[in-house]
Amino acid sequence: MKLIKPVQAIVNNPVLKNQNISNNSTGYMNSVIQSLISVLFIFGLIYFVYHFILAGYKMISSQGDPKKYEEAQHALLYSLIGIAIIFSVFALLRLIGNLFGIDGLGKLEINWPSL
Repeated sequence: MKLIKPVQAIVNNPVLKNQNISNNSTGYMNSVIQSLISVLFIFGLIYFVYHFILAGYKMISSQGDPKKYEEAQHALLYSLIGIAIIFSVFALLRLIGNLFGIDGLGKLEINWPSL
């Protein structure tokens, strides 16, 4: 017994912005790509925050040991490099979308989750 039809679930999905999938398959695919990139971007940010806090904790709890402190510095540096890579990939995807006229990438934006 299906309570919600698959088409109705897609049309009522706020992330997909009510795309009409029967007439505009390209618009639907663009919104799916944008949603996927947004989800990956948000997971990347959460991963960065976790490692940033963990590196700060390691730095505080090194208790003056130079080796532990240096490991914590490296972890902090690597987390900052990771977030820079995430933002540069996002900017590069948007640039490629604008240069080549790809609608799904040229209008790329992050759909932050909300209630």
